[in-house]
Amino acid sequence: MLNATRRLGAALLLSLAAAIACSQSPVHPLKPPDRSGPRAALATFLDSTDAVSAFVAREYLPSPSRTKFARIIELSAIPVEGLDVSALSPAARQKGGRAAAWSLYEVLNRIELPPLERIPDSSQLGVAPGGEARWVIPDTEIALVRVPSGPRSGEFLFSADTVARAELFYERVRHLPYRRPVPIAGLKDLIVSGGGWMIPYAWIRAMPAALRTPLADQALWKWIGLALILALFVLILWMAYRLPQRRRDQSPFRQALAQLALPASVLAATPVAAYLALRQLNLTDAVGVTVNLSATVITFLAAGWLWWRLAPVLAEAIIASPRIGSESVDAHLIRLSARLLGMLGAAAFLALGANQLGIPVYGIVAGLGVGGLAIALAAQPTIENLIGGLNLFADKPIRVGDVCKYGDAVGTVEVIGIRSTRIRGADRTLTTVPNSVLAKMPIVNLTQRDRQLIQSTITLPSETTREQLRHNLVKLRELLRAHPRVDPDSVRVRFVAFGKSSLDIEVFAYVTTRDWVEFLGIREDILLRIMGVLGQGGAGATFPS
Repeated sequence: MLNATRRLGAALLLSLAAAIACSQSPVHPLKPPDRSGPRAALATFLDSTDAVSAFVAREYLPSPSRTKFARIIELSAIPVEGLDVSALSPAARQKGGRAAAWSLYEVLNRIELPPLERIPDSSQLGVAPGGEARWVIPDTEIALVRVPSGPRSGEFLFSADTVARAELFYERVRHLPYRRPVPIAGLKDLIVSGGGWMIPYAWIRAMPAALRTPLADQALWKWIGLALILALFVLILWMAYRLPQRRRDQSPFRQALAQLALPASVLAATPVAAYLALRQLNLTDAVGVTVNLSATVITFLAAGWLWWRLAPVLAEAIIASPRIGSESVDAHLIRLSARLLGMLGAAAFLALGANQLGIPVYGIVAGLGVGGLAIALAAQPTIENLIGGLNLFADKPIRVGDVCKYGDAVGTVEVIGIRSTRIRGADRTLTTVPNSVLAKMPIVNLTQRDRQLIQSTITLPSETTREQLRHNLVKLRELLRAHPRVDPDSVRVRFVAFGKSSLDIEVFAYVTTRDWVEFLGIREDILLRIMGVLGQGGAGATFPS
């Protein structure tokens, strides 16, 4: 009878503590938690965690909901703020901080704490030889340390070493009974074995005991759920990978657009999988931190990958304009600019991700600067070709489709790339010229001629009389000036020299056409007409020199 009375009294005491912790509304809701000294910091941590425990016992467990689960996260922010999580990476501070808070709460409930009046405040606390103000709970290694500088300067937090060893402390004392009244016993075990608002605790209690067996600090059913989430994640990525493989005969724009499917799927599916694993399965401790860090890494990698793939899509969308040829110099310049933009964006996302993981980005950038110099020296020919290509893009001496003379060769430009240019010769051979070499050559663009030149020397027999010569010169000038495709201002027909057995006449004129094939036909017609004029003039046979 006495034992039953004691149990009833203990139950009433627990219910009363839960009601007080949960129902009391603060008079000053915007007043920040008091952590001005070890006494205030310890009391704030215990009271705020008691409030979380009471809310879980009275509100959440009987009827879980999304709103109530969010309220638990909101209430748990106060005890987490009482921890020094600076040693954790930014991506792991939220999950790792909550795990350390639950472990430390269970430890403090099971050890003997000194009365509050015996815990010093900031004015009663001495300063350590190193200049650090700290207080250690008697007979433990749990320390409260004052923040020396920053926005939270002067506040007392549980030290980074205490946070790192919170789980170890809990393992040492978990078999001990509670020394102070708590709203619900075994809060940490309840969180470890429980799930999110989609998985009510009643369902978990109804599971077979084998599924609730701990495995690496997580219940077995959580590992099964994690495996199903990963399987669904891989299936979605496989479907996104197969999408661009179906059609290879699409336009460059559609091909670039299809390449967005996989990185976009990774970026969209990763937060969903992380939410299900961390919030609904409620993976905690080292497993939860690992999943959280992995999700952060994959998210930022996918963001950089998506930006890298998005740049060609923008480039091909601009090139699809009717004004820009797909293989023109402008098209290649747009693609080059898009690639550089994609590289810069991807590097920015990787830097942000590294910062979230606690990796010193500035040190890496400095190291890359030294390493980049060595790489630049090794890749000097490639860099020369790249700069040569930029010069071709900027000056535009030739375009795709132009006929040009480079060195002693003549050909039609087919592709102007980043590293080299491909030119098709008259014999249909394809010559690849490095841009660094081509940029140093004198390039004659034959396509850009506004007129085509006819220049030839006609030889008349030496016995041709002066009257016949004058007659032929006049007729040839009249012929050329009267031709509809010859520029009359450029016509020049002159008696230029006495040959060994001939009289030499130079014919010079511009044909108003850019097309080479058309020019050949016009020149042929003019030469045939010249033969007719010379025949009528009695000059006899003519031979070009």
